[in-house]
Amino acid sequence: AAHAVAERTLHQLQQWLTNPHLTHTHLVILTQHAIPTTPHQPINLPTTTTWGLIRTTQTENPGRITLIDHDHHPTTNHTITTALTTGHPQLAIRNNPLHTPQLTPTTTTATATANPHPTLDPNGTILITGGTGTLATHIAQHLITHHHIKHLLLLTRTGPHPPHAQQLHQHLTNLGAHPTITTCDTTNPHQLTTTINNIPPNHPLTAIIHTAGILDDATTTNLTPHQLHTVLQPKIDTAWHLHHLTTSHPLTHFILFSSAAGTLGTPGQANYAAANTYLDALAHHRHTQGQPATSLAWGLWTHTSKMTNKLTE
Repeated sequence: AAHAVAERTLHQLQQWLTNPHLTHTHLVILTQHAIPTTPHQPINLPTTTTWGLIRTTQTENPGRITLIDHDHHPTTNHTITTALTTGHPQLAIRNNPLHTPQLTPTTTTATATANPHPTLDPNGTILITGGTGTLATHIAQHLITHHHIKHLLLLTRTGPHPPHAQQLHQHLTNLGAHPTITTCDTTNPHQLTTTINNIPPNHPLTAIIHTAGILDDATTTNLTPHQLHTVLQPKIDTAWHLHHLTTSHPLTHFILFSSAAGTLGTPGQANYAAANTYLDALAHHRHTQGQPATSLAWGLWTHTSKMTNKLTE
């Protein structure tokens, strides 16, 4: 459903942007429950992809598109007109009052004291997707050296046999861990189910870190459905399968590597932004279900990875 709504939205945007008769028109896009404005608000997960996708389109076409999310209350034309007069490109209507997103400095001292994060279980298994990639390698080392984690399950399409995977296995072993590098297409729920079921019960799955991702950049008018789905799959499909398949596991952490692209609407990355707004929304959805989740909106990493190795200075 997330793939379908994203492709449908992309098609509509491309038709509007490339129609010369609509060059001087303003587009208003209405969604329903695509974004939360309070911690426990229900969310329409598939629709969340549209917000990342459209944020990028807004960045590429400033001043031409307004994005409005509404709730189940009747939304009148008057309310929409009022929203448009504010000049804000993104708004939410909740029982008629208008809300706008703002980036503001924040502190975590009060919430950390009230809701301390559980510690990572050194006896448990931590599953990491994109397991032999740059980010997973950094995180695996950090877990061993800072959190004394011993049991790491690194999932990768390429498996444990390539030289870089063997070198990583040896390096993590030398640090004192017992890593397992397993071949698994995490977008395939059957492969993922088998892999999770093979985790030894004496070291149960207690944490998930989803680092897998891919880029295939293009401006919105040039973005193909193939490019869209190629980027959505490793992010969205994997996250959903991990969420769905681990409901009975004693997870203390479910960490999603999202991106600031989803919040800021990075130009040329509508597909990537869409994928990451879904991750942010899935974390919110898990919270409404009383499940642990953290979505980290990373910026550009210092170390060059497979995703960024084509970027120039």
